[in-house]
Amino acid sequence: MSKITLHYLDKSRAFRVLWLLEHLGLEYNVVPYVRENNRAPEELKKIHPLGRSPILEIKDEQTGKTKIVTESGYIFQYILENYDQEKILSLKDPEQAEQVQYYLHYAEGSLQPPLLMEYVYSLAAQSPGPFPLSYLVRGVLDKISGAYSRGEVKNQIDYLETEVSKNEGYFVGGQFSAADILLSFPLQMAFLRGFAQAKDYPHIKKWLESITSEKSYSAAKDSAAQYES
Repeated sequence: MSKITLHYLDKSRAFRVLWLLEHLGLEYNVVPYVRENNRAPEELKKIHPLGRSPILEIKDEQTGKTKIVTESGYIFQYILENYDQEKILSLKDPEQAEQVQYYLHYAEGSLQPPLLMEYVYSLAAQSPGPFPLSYLVRGVLDKISGAYSRGEVKNQIDYLETEVSKNEGYFVGGQFSAADILLSFPLQMAFLRGFAQAKDYPHIKKWLESITSEKSYSAAKDSAAQYES
């Protein structure tokens, strides 16, 4: 038997791990952390040197050995390989299971970077500063965004709109999978922060409405509410 502990930072991508654990019906403990100046607190570095959340701590209660698992995609992969024996979220069909694995890497490797760049640019553009310096900075940021990240965000979300439209409302095999959970956060944030408009992506909009109606999503939201500041 293993004891699962999630080191959970408020208002972060760690929510997806809560959702994953809830959907698989796994028992887990949560150690909550509150942001300091919008950053993870230094105490998280006691668990892993990078001090980033989510972090899973897996303790083998027979041997007493503890394994630290980091990075969202790898956390999902580890949980699916070790705890999803019934293939509830990793899917039973080999080709579909492989596609789920693809999205675990795609979400953090291709989709997240341009979204993060746009977020950083938006924060920088909103920072107060004397005129005309602030005007010049916003102009430079807008050019950088236009040259790469803004167009790349559209490219990525256009691709996902096509994928969900041809897979019966989900990303893999017409059924709910770990891919849907992992892709939820970046797409929600893209719409929330105005990097894309939901009205332009009706299939993704409908998909988000569908997956957030899952009972496990509500359970994860209830659990997360205890730890959000």
